Amino acid sequence: MQQVKEFTDGRADEVLQIQLGAERPADAGDGLGRATTGWRPGMSEDEAWQTGRGIWKFNADRALSQDEAQIINTEGTVLAVARITGISKHGDRYALEGDLLRGDARVGRPTPSPHLSRNPVTYI
Repeated sequence: MQQVKEFTDGRADEVLQIQLGAERPADAGDGLGRATTGWRPGMSEDEAWQTGRGIWKFNADRALSQDEAQIINTEGTVLAVARITGISKHGDRYALEGDLLRGDARVGRPTPSPHLSRNPVTYI
């Protein structure tokens, strides 16, 4: 696992945003051991982080240069926020490693940075 830079002021300047679609069964042999992926109403921050942190195609170096990950649904509501501490490789894809910021004030609110990309992963 690769490590990222330390925070200097406790606030994220760069954020990797992941948009989750509707919940569906995970692929057989899911590398993170999940039964489902995606978003459903009522899921906890922990569940949103576990489904949202991977497994994605993204630029590893760019992902590691981000301070935080923000998991959102297709309506733009923040489901979870985590401090990125590294990544793990799963074939030609990656999963984020990090510390979930449970109870972050942004959770449950509309993201201030709408997800404009057609891809689930974007950088804001």
